[in-house]
Amino acid sequence: MRSKLPSFLVRSSLRNRLLLTFLVLVLVVGGLTLWEIERTLAADLIAALDNRLTAQGREVASWISQARHLDQLTPKLAATTGARITIIGADGLIESDSVEPSTANRPIGQAWEVQEARRGIVGKGIRVLRDGDDDQYLVAVPGNDGRVIRLAVPVSDIVAARSRMRNRLLVGFGLGFLGALLLSWIFVRAITRPIQSMTRTAEKLATGDYDVAAPTEAAAAGGELGVLARAMMHMAGEVKARVGELTEQRDLLSVVFGRLVEGVLVVDPQNAVALANEAARPLLGDNEKQLPARLAPLVDKAREGEGADEELELVGRTVRASARPLEHGSVIVVLYDVTRLRALEGVRREFLSNAAHELRTPVTSISGYAETLLGGGVDADTSKEFLTTIHRNAQRIAGLVSDLLVLDQLGGRPALVGDRVPVTLLQVVTDAARTTKGVAPQAEIIVDVAPDLAVLGLREGLDHVVQNLIDNAVKYGGGSPVTVRAARAEGHVRLSVADTGPGIPHGHEERIFERFYRIDSGRSRAQGGSGLGLAIVKSQVEAMGGRVWVEHASPGARFVVELDAAPTS
Repeated sequence: MRSKLPSFLVRSSLRNRLLLTFLVLVLVVGGLTLWEIERTLAADLIAALDNRLTAQGREVASWISQARHLDQLTPKLAATTGARITIIGADGLIESDSVEPSTANRPIGQAWEVQEARRGIVGKGIRVLRDGDDDQYLVAVPGNDGRVIRLAVPVSDIVAARSRMRNRLLVGFGLGFLGALLLSWIFVRAITRPIQSMTRTAEKLATGDYDVAAPTEAAAAGGELGVLARAMMHMAGEVKARVGELTEQRDLLSVVFGRLVEGVLVVDPQNAVALANEAARPLLGDNEKQLPARLAPLVDKAREGEGADEELELVGRTVRASARPLEHGSVIVVLYDVTRLRALEGVRREFLSNAAHELRTPVTSISGYAETLLGGGVDADTSKEFLTTIHRNAQRIAGLVSDLLVLDQLGGRPALVGDRVPVTLLQVVTDAARTTKGVAPQAEIIVDVAPDLAVLGLREGLDHVVQNLIDNAVKYGGGSPVTVRAARAEGHVRLSVADTGPGIPHGHEERIFERFYRIDSGRSRAQGGSGLGLAIVKSQVEAMGGRVWVEHASPGARFVVELDAAPTS
């Protein structure tokens, strides 16, 4: 996770970088220059020392060529030259030494610089001449008569000289570095102040604040920075106008896209859902970012330029999908949910089939008996029987048509619900029981309804509902007693019609309220059923704001109607 820097650090970052760059350049260039100067001066120092010791050695060689008492002369020459002087004879023995006179007449041994001098060249070396002493810088010069004059100075003197020289160089470099730092800061500040002014303006523009003042410091700077500042302000105005237009277009497209009834998907080249509107999300399942597998072949066809229209199943819904290619391998998919349309088509086909089946039997009967009567030769009793059959089947057709008209009228359910009035339930049940007894005198109907119990509904609709339920109980209850009860339950009234007949088989509880649905079609038709009674009951009850269902009794079945209770006075 990136930390957010303070604004002053962000604004001064360019200044810091420029200043740091200058300092690095000064340090690198100054350091390299200082190193080269120190190296060169050290080399010059050694060369000067070599030249001095060589010249002094030759001077000593000329002196000792005329002297007799070397043991007395050597210390004086050493004091004059400031170096230790050792004179080695042609036989390799030390003739005289300014520091250790006792080494006279001793062999010099394997001394590299002495061997070089014997070959006629100036020999040089660095080593310890005496235990406990520092390293000595040695210069051996060839003399007359095969002699070698060796001068020695302590290496510490050379190191001290180089150290003093290095310290002076470092002091000079430090003063120069401070001066460069001051001048760099002044120079960088003069450059970065206008840039910082433009940076602050750009930050406000980046946050969407296009009504900003012009960067005055940048404009006052003139030159390229002034041109840049004016161009920035012009750009701010243009961006503000374009952003406003794009925002309006985006909002409009977003509203249109989101309000579409059809589901719309945009699929990227990796088959991931890049965009989906509200209507499409329920069809994508749990993962709204993943393209359903059923749509993948359709998207591939669209990318290949083939016709990509197909009806398929998505999350239990029937969907008509159309895919079309977009740029850069993306595809747009439009989803039409046709589940309800297909269900309605199925209901329509089933309705037409059932209606035709219900009408075919009475129409065939009427047609057959009428054709026989038209043929003549039928006695009066037979003719009366035929006409009675024709009349009964005509009434059956009229009843079926009447039931269908009632179902069609119940399509205006909200208007019916709005006209509900208090209806006394006992009166409705009593009238329906009396009507049923008139048709089936042997029927046993038990009524258990309180006289003051009232519901909100329509008297005509309640008459139809209760009459249908009692008639069905008597007709299909196998001659068993029919019990009608009603009771108040939490602001509602529940009316139940129960019989002790064969009951409703499990699995048919919902379907018995469908149009033309019968459990035992042979028995229903034999008893004159049209298959529309319970469908009308359900539609009437729902039109009055209630609900109806069937419960299993032991034995028999119990139909329950729940309606809103009328307010008590």
